[in-house]
Amino acid sequence: MKARESVVSFTFMLAFAACVPSFAQTSSALPMWERKSAPAVILGRVLDFKQGEKYKFPGFWGNGASLKGGHYPAITTDSIHGTFTFVWDICYPLKHSFHGWDLWLCPGDTILLDIDRGAMADYEAYKKNTPADSITTERLQELWQRAVHTEGGTVEQPLPVHFNGLVRGYRKEYAEAHLHDTFAEWQEVCWREYQEARQRLDLLTLSPAQQAYQRLGLEEDYVCKRNEFMFCKTSWGLLTDEEKPAFEQQVTLRDPHAAELTFYRDMTGFYALSDFFGEKDMLDYLRANNLQDSPLGHWLQELEVAHAVMTRAKAMQPVEESEIEALAPEYQTQIREMQATLRQQATDSKGIRRELPEGEPHEWLPKIVAEHKGRIVFVDFWATWCGPCRQGMKEMETVKKDLLARGVDFIYITDTSSNADAWLDIVGQHAGDHYITPTGFGDLQIPGYDNAIPHYLIYDRDGRLVKFISGWPGVEEMMKEFQTVM
Repeated sequence: MKARESVVSFTFMLAFAACVPSFAQTSSALPMWERKSAPAVILGRVLDFKQGEKYKFPGFWGNGASLKGGHYPAITTDSIHGTFTFVWDICYPLKHSFHGWDLWLCPGDTILLDIDRGAMADYEAYKKNTPADSITTERLQELWQRAVHTEGGTVEQPLPVHFNGLVRGYRKEYAEAHLHDTFAEWQEVCWREYQEARQRLDLLTLSPAQQAYQRLGLEEDYVCKRNEFMFCKTSWGLLTDEEKPAFEQQVTLRDPHAAELTFYRDMTGFYALSDFFGEKDMLDYLRANNLQDSPLGHWLQELEVAHAVMTRAKAMQPVEESEIEALAPEYQTQIREMQATLRQQATDSKGIRRELPEGEPHEWLPKIVAEHKGRIVFVDFWATWCGPCRQGMKEMETVKKDLLARGVDFIYITDTSSNADAWLDIVGQHAGDHYITPTGFGDLQIPGYDNAIPHYLIYDRDGRLVKFISGWPGVEEMMKEFQTVM
């Protein structure tokens, strides 16, 4: 059964489009969404659930595509009745990605989701054992509609379409075949594959909305793939270090085919382009091709400003009221809610929320360590969405009392990818000084950091770094490291 379609009045963007006549709006079968800040809810039920059985509810990938950040929704489950609820706090569409399938959520949506596990197993088996071509589509969708039923929401949820699209994944044979392609040649390979996939898509029997959604998905695949030029060449180690620079210098976002795409011509393009490509990458691509004055380009620039303000608010840095008031109402709501959340002060909190020192990002860590002269300093770089990080924190609590007594101070540093509510919970549970950095960890110039967390630093009583540790080694191994500086 198709989800309810709700065409939302979107006078703001229509007026905006009138100011940029060089970009004609496309006639999309996909609806606009209402600009507002509101939770989006998935109310799920397992139809063939038997009371008392042990059941792992549907797994899903994290999704940071929301102004507040944080990769996970609020989750409640009921193992007695086989129900579950996901709540995302959003102010623009977000793709909730289960393992192997997606639901699009718009602000204010409530989607009823029924899952039949037996039918899902039939669907998965058919998909696994059938070649990816257009012949399989009708049978695949028939099995899918037995397995998953959705009702409600702004968007007609995408059906699975199992056909050969652009080549992604880059098997060794494919990488070898294109090893010596220049970037210009690679770009044409991507464009040719896109056109061939479009032709196959046009032959499929789909509703207008499903056809539009799949086309946008192919456009995303094209733009993503052309940007994976170096990934394809390096994924199998086929290029030497000496050969790489010559190819890297060829890469550009400037695309001679950009104007032939449609995703930027109205706001429905966001439905297919917020997953792998990302908001910042979208805007960089549009700017490189002089498409930033398109309807989607204008909206992304507005969002870019809102993200910058939210990042500072989340890091508890000063934000002028005039900066917030200059933003669209839905962004104002989310930023003020974030500020209110972070002003909460639990009376029984074990940890202390600290403001970052003055200066440039690379100066923050040395200044923080210098505040603890005469003490051993343990610095933990982590995030609320990082399972090993949380495990390490929990296990270190078993030895923290002893370490504090022996002169160790604990410093916890996360960035704005962490969920604010979850961060406050951690502050309440773990004694130590807690910081949020508004920049990526890489900007802090952390010793030994290789773009992975958890990451730990140990300094001696004179402020000298004696050890960096990547990944959680276990509490016994960590205690061995402490013994070297006690």
